[in-house]
Amino acid sequence: MPRIMARAWGFGLAFIAAAVLALALRPELRLAARAAWNDPRLFPAFNDDARIRYEPEARACAEAVARLAPRAIAQIESAHGRPFARPPVVGVYASFENYANANGMDDPGIAAVTRAGAALLSPTLCSKERDRLQGVLTHELSHVHFSSWRPLAAPRPPQWFTEGLAVMASNGGGAEGVSDDKAAQAIRDGYRVVLDGRRWIDFARLGFERELPRDPALDALTQRQRLAYRQAGMFVGWLRRRDETAFLRLLRALEAGEAFEPSFESAFGESAPSLWRCFVAELSQQSRRDAAN
Repeated sequence: MPRIMARAWGFGLAFIAAAVLALALRPELRLAARAAWNDPRLFPAFNDDARIRYEPEARACAEAVARLAPRAIAQIESAHGRPFARPPVVGVYASFENYANANGMDDPGIAAVTRAGAALLSPTLCSKERDRLQGVLTHELSHVHFSSWRPLAAPRPPQWFTEGLAVMASNGGGAEGVSDDKAAQAIRDGYRVVLDGRRWIDFARLGFERELPRDPALDALTQRQRLAYRQAGMFVGWLRRRDETAFLRLLRALEAGEAFEPSFESAFGESAPSLWRCFVAELSQQSRRDAAN
């Protein structure tokens, strides 16, 4: 073998070895590689609709998603106040293993996620949790819409806002089983989600001002997630009703990549914690009025 070819071959082997070692030592790189390998954009399009991508075994589910998608897309565009920056992509999975690899968390138990600008739907949404399909699809499309406008390096808004926005825009998607009345009563009782900058991925660590009493109808993580989502969605909806012009100004600033706190104060003239206290106080006043009547 000529010396230059041997050297190139050696460099190639060294590169492969370094890549394998990096994947072995950095779990997040390994998860990212699996996600890229299972990206839904690699799947066939359903009936030539490039927005709906599916594993062949999930064709029946993809058909259901294709029926629901136009309404869900229109609903999100109306709630967000503008069209999608580019056509959204929805991935429909038949394999829980492939879905877990694709979602970047190696977790097959999450019903849906948005990753790299695409909504990924678990097989459970066309089986055990079929009744959640429309709401969860619409919820994830809110995340896709939001990310479609934002620069890649933009600072991340607090997750209470993005999840609250998605719950509000989808009319409760992701917070099924927890009504506004139940969430409002929990707020009045002091079981209020803490609206800080923490990520809402590990629901066991999701903060509430008081620890929740156990609901035997739900597992503990589902209870925490859905109550938190519902309370955040109620607050985001309250913000919009309070001043829709300010709300849309905030959305446009965040979509342009601006930081959350100064954008919020610029739009509303107050901080988010200050308006959260107003929201909580208003719920308590409404309860007293109802009791008096």
